[in-house]
Amino acid sequence: MNYIQEVIDFLTKSPAFYVGTVDEEGKPRVRPFDFVMEWKGKLTFITNNQKSVHKQLRANPYVEICAFNPSGEWVRISGKVMLFQDTEANKKAFDIAPMLKEIYVSDTNPILTFFCYEEGKAIFYSFENTGKPFKTMQI
Repeated sequence: MNYIQEVIDFLTKSPAFYVGTVDEEGKPRVRPFDFVMEWKGKLTFITNNQKSVHKQLRANPYVEICAFNPSGEWVRISGKVMLFQDTEANKKAFDIAPMLKEIYVSDTNPILTFFCYEEGKAIFYSFENTGKPFKTMQI
């Protein structure tokens, strides 16, 4: 299994994962996300270019994501992301998560936007290991 797929598996098995950005005033903002996929070898997420998260990512592309699972493990994924739009990525996202049609109606909706890690690191932790990292991978 490649590193990207291992991170995707962890995120999709978690009830939700949380994306942290910095707002226009330099204050942290965190919100839950629940969609992730691999696109062209990159860990990729979906958003809406009308939302504040999109504006924040344009202004400051450094992001941290955190997810926790019931087994007592969690992952922190930090690094620099880039925003993009791609019709083929839209189609893949709709195939993976048909519920996106309820939000975006069509895979050609121009507000549909993605962000992916250009450079990042995933660090896995466990309460059983007193909160020390047990795995680190570049993504």
